[in-house]
Amino acid sequence: MKKLLGIVVLGLLLSGNGHTESVDFAVNISEPGSISSILGSDLTIEILDPGSISSILGDAETWKVVGACSNVPNLTVEILDPGSISSILGDAKQIKITDNSIFSADKTICITNAKDLNVETLKLLRLID
Repeated sequence: MKKLLGIVVLGLLLSGNGHTESVDFAVNISEPGSISSILGSDLTIEILDPGSISSILGDAETWKVVGACSNVPNLTVEILDPGSISSILGDAKQIKITDNSIFSADKTICITNAKDLNVETLKLLRLID
């Protein structure tokens, strides 16, 4: 009886209610002018406004940001200002951020340096309202 009780208790302890979601990339956001920006980023992106014509008609990749994470970053991304010359020239990869659970995203990411980002960037990534 004690053995059965021990197994049940151990099973309850090991089975957590936590929900984990696998990610394609643990992303470090490099803000313009930062040290990581000077060192270079792996990818330069432009985050599209969901209601914009480019977002609706364009060939943008969809990313779901699941939140902040403590993973070692495996991708450094610089977010372009929509009014910048690089954005106008189309040098950046166009990204739509989604939090919709009905439609699947092309990539699921977490942000490794969310605590270092400004409010505007956090809003762009839909980490805050």
